[in-house]
Amino acid sequence: MMNASKTQNQKKMKKIYVKYMIAVLLTGFMFTSCDKYLDIEPRQQISAETAISNGEDVQLLLISAYEGIKGTFGTNESGELWGGGFNFASELLATTGDVSWVGSFEEQREYNRKAITTTNLMVRDDWIRAYEVINITNTVLGVLDVVEDADQRQRIEGEAKGIRGMVYFELARFWGLPYEAGQTNDQPAVPLILSATVAAEDVTFPTRATVEAVYAQALADLGDAETMLNGFGGNDGYISTYSASAYLSRIYLQQGKYEEAAQKADRVIQSGEYALVEDPLEAFNNKGFVSEDVFAIRQTETSNHGESNGGLSTHYASLAGQGRGDVEINSAFLDNFGPNDRRGGLMTETIPEVTQIDNVTEMYYIGIGTTNSGFINCAKYGDSRRNFPVIRLAEMYLTRAEGNFEAGTSHGAAPLEDINTVRARAQTNLLPSVDRDAIRQERYLELCWEGLRLHDLKRWKESIGEYPYNAGNLILPIPEREMEANPENLVQNLYYTGG
Repeated sequence: MMNASKTQNQKKMKKIYVKYMIAVLLTGFMFTSCDKYLDIEPRQQISAETAISNGEDVQLLLISAYEGIKGTFGTNESGELWGGGFNFASELLATTGDVSWVGSFEEQREYNRKAITTTNLMVRDDWIRAYEVINITNTVLGVLDVVEDADQRQRIEGEAKGIRGMVYFELARFWGLPYEAGQTNDQPAVPLILSATVAAEDVTFPTRATVEAVYAQALADLGDAETMLNGFGGNDGYISTYSASAYLSRIYLQQGKYEEAAQKADRVIQSGEYALVEDPLEAFNNKGFVSEDVFAIRQTETSNHGESNGGLSTHYASLAGQGRGDVEINSAFLDNFGPNDRRGGLMTETIPEVTQIDNVTEMYYIGIGTTNSGFINCAKYGDSRRNFPVIRLAEMYLTRAEGNFEAGTSHGAAPLEDINTVRARAQTNLLPSVDRDAIRQERYLELCWEGLRLHDLKRWKESIGEYPYNAGNLILPIPEREMEANPENLVQNLYYTGG
């Protein structure tokens, strides 16, 4: 514990004023952990007039980072990240026909065509939002000494580092060429900024760090989060030690470090904090958190609803009052699922025009939305006011299976057992044996449209239609506005310069 005089001096030194408005949107965002760690009085924002001078201020600032990774705060640009942009970039760049963009928005159409422009607004907005979130976490990490309670301080630091590590990992694999196992990976990724920008004099004009450097930072941040948050439990809706482990397993998979990926996934499975829900449909569109959520993003009655056009349900859903039906699923894709597989069922009857997501009884249905009706739509994102999962326990079973299979290791269950655990929950036939193709196919069938497809195909070095896995048009351009603001230090990805 700090002594009183030292604490007061540090508070005075840490009167750091935030130079931008950070919407917190605490309505429906109250915290429910058993130790009341995050039960705080509702406050709508930390404004430009407010100093960060105590633990509650830092806690509020951290909350805004969670709002940021979802989307719709504090800026005219949308930038949905996990709430939309990251998903569309992955699934539409990866598609060769199983899913198609039939909407009118040019940004996602460019993804679908693999012909992105440097002025694409979704690319711009996701970049802006990602660095806003990074700046919030940097600010939090820079003022931790005003948090007097040691447990609270450790938890805040762990969560802030966890968020920063997650964001940097996604930036590296969207804006940098693929990580290549056993190579130096000096291909450019994104600027690596680790200190807060809170005033004009803090502004820098950074160069792009390498893919290796950004991956290393993400591993360090998430490794710290895993350690610091150990003992705090599952922490619904917030970064926990186990969601940090789960994200580490994603990084290790992307690096081809299969045993490490299996170990991290096994840690999540063996924790006892999570369990598969009974039916695959029950993992989605929940008002609260369910046992399968390793990390899910909390939504509210106003989240992503009428505030932007970037959200998942806006484009995946086609129901009464929900969604435009812009993401069409090809009927041939459903042939990949076996008999009675709950993950591939299609409601063939015409659904009433008043249908809401709770009335959809299969994973796929024929949309009735007023914008694009009559197409097959996926029920994973059916209501903007429901939580959406970022990491589910099912993914951990699939990661452990792949990691153990590729590494020849035996962390936890055998690959066949893990694959059949997921298939049994889907109520489809169990497999007598598995090989590499079966494991990869199972991953696709279970996790389709959850934002992982592009990254899986790249790490497996599989072509996407006519394009090799490392084609220049399968990564995003540095936004034109960023190039104009920092022309001396930022270098555009070669594909977008004709290289």
